[in-house]
Amino acid sequence: MKQLSMCILIAMISVFSCGKAETDKLLTLEPVEFNPQSLKTEQYHLQMIRGQLLYMPVYSNIPYNSDEAGFDMKAYVAIHNTDLHQNIRVTKVTYFNHDGKPVYDFLKDGDVSLGPLATKDFHIPYDDKSGIGANFIIEWVSDIPVTRPLIECVTISLKPNQSLALLSRGEVIREIK
Repeated sequence: MKQLSMCILIAMISVFSCGKAETDKLLTLEPVEFNPQSLKTEQYHLQMIRGQLLYMPVYSNIPYNSDEAGFDMKAYVAIHNTDLHQNIRVTKVTYFNHDGKPVYDFLKDGDVSLGPLATKDFHIPYDDKSGIGANFIIEWVSDIPVTRPLIECVTISLKPNQSLALLSRGEVIREIK
């Protein structure tokens, strides 16, 4: 047992003993060029689409121990354009409460365009009380067929001794091929 403890200690020291110069060197980011034509994998057998309407669950308050108030969470919905060449337009991001009533329209000022490989996120704060059945309706479109974007919600609470994180993906309700 003593030998195992010593091995763990040595492993921890070696992992955490990187010098600051080495760490800074690893974290220095420099601009690079990216050319999708340089990729070796060919695109085939992927069903390209021109738009979707998605239902995205968001668990903003989770009940526990018969406490009606529940465990408050904050949420981040991220829409990732996975297409290497084309923009997509996000046309609807509406947040609903547990009862299906609209709470907030994130795009009241108009559509959002996402370039190739770009991401747009939307935030629900801790103090939101929309409930465990809260959700988003998200719509995106493109003028030409593109690869499906990745649309996910990370719901988190990072409080001392009570941290919790959930990941959900949107469910397609409608699709334009």
